[in-house]
Amino acid sequence: MAQLDHTCPLDQRDQYKTKATSKVISHVYHSRYGEPNNVPKVAQLQKLVLEDLRTNPRTITAIETELDDFGDSCFLYAFLSFGASIHGFRQVRPVLIIDGTHLSGKYKGVLLTASGQDANFQVFPLAFAVVYGENDSAWVWFLTKVERIIADSTALTIISDHHISLLKAKAIVFPKAHHGVCIVHIMRNVVSRYKSKGLAKLVCAAVFSFKRKDFNDNFGKIRQTNPACAKYLEDIGTAMWLRTYFLGNRYNLLTSNVAEQLNNALKKSRPSPIVELFMFIQRMLTRWFSGRRTKSSKHRGAVTPEVTAVIETHIRLTKGSKIANITDWSYQVKGVFGHSYTVALDNKVCSCKVFQKLKIPCGHALLVADYVGLPHVQLVGDCYKTQSWKDMYSGVIYPEAPFGELHIPPAIASLNLQPPNTRRPSGRPKDQRIPFTGEIQVSKI
Repeated sequence: MAQLDHTCPLDQRDQYKTKATSKVISHVYHSRYGEPNNVPKVAQLQKLVLEDLRTNPRTITAIETELDDFGDSCFLYAFLSFGASIHGFRQVRPVLIIDGTHLSGKYKGVLLTASGQDANFQVFPLAFAVVYGENDSAWVWFLTKVERIIADSTALTIISDHHISLLKAKAIVFPKAHHGVCIVHIMRNVVSRYKSKGLAKLVCAAVFSFKRKDFNDNFGKIRQTNPACAKYLEDIGTAMWLRTYFLGNRYNLLTSNVAEQLNNALKKSRPSPIVELFMFIQRMLTRWFSGRRTKSSKHRGAVTPEVTAVIETHIRLTKGSKIANITDWSYQVKGVFGHSYTVALDNKVCSCKVFQKLKIPCGHALLVADYVGLPHVQLVGDCYKTQSWKDMYSGVIYPEAPFGELHIPPAIASLNLQPPNTRRPSGRPKDQRIPFTGEIQVSKI
């Protein structure tokens, strides 16, 4: 089982100590209990949820400990979600990408992340946790903290790999939310198991199909080419990986690339002690929020730049189509290759399924909008509009305060938190990502 590093002072980050100082712990987990008579007892710190960070209001943090054989408190889990991220996520599409990446510090450990995608198709980090390993209890603990921020709902979609502990935790904490498997992991398995890039292309075509007829045609080719592969895909559960049959709404998010991008951004911090890791995250998000706040405030279009590019592509793909009226709000669009599609502007749907799946108008809907004189922006989902983009980054994430500036409650000042009761695994630390349970490794060519 992987173990995580203990907290240590920033000025001693290259020296591992047996205990984390109270000042460092309080620096990361600033308590809302400012008055001495309102401070919880030391024993209660095992379950203490520290909210409303004084430098970053409405931030939620938590630290979980356990007692060792000598009665000392040992580190178990740590959680962090900035108030600005919590506020901004209300404007993000309700799709949560969950992932875990292994750390490489003295005690190892795993960094768990929950993130989404903003209106301009960039990573929007929501929550982080450091745990000693990817097991059932760690995933349940993390998702329980996330559920305090985003309530379980049938309107929510969770995308992840197929890690068995994560799936169990999702069923316990988010039973109502729809679960989608990252198609990148499925594609890796197909390539590795069946040694056919042509077969992988057929799977990709099936995955990205919007209409059921297109999926059925593509899946029929897969079954004809390799029945074993078709059986493998059916056993996963088509509703979990297919855009066509997915019961929730994945919008444009069929992979966990958002989490991969976040992991890459945090790569340099993965060997760091926990406190320094959290500080790295804090500084990174301070830069991200500041830069994106500036960029969104300067943008003059009604929708974000990336969505504008998608709309322009949709228009280009349907150029030359002909339009015929059906009712006041319904129209038939006939493409240059003879395919006909029905658009209902009042319900924001098209028989091509792109409009309702992405919440971005397809080329057929855009042609009809031009035909009747309707502005394109009225057909775009609010989650892609510039105002929503601005609102996502309206909150500010401040950098860490200097040591000694904040009052430290006595209960925290008296806490001596031990590192996990384990020794570092032998051997050279691994830099590469550790695959999830059941993932087939693709050999390097």
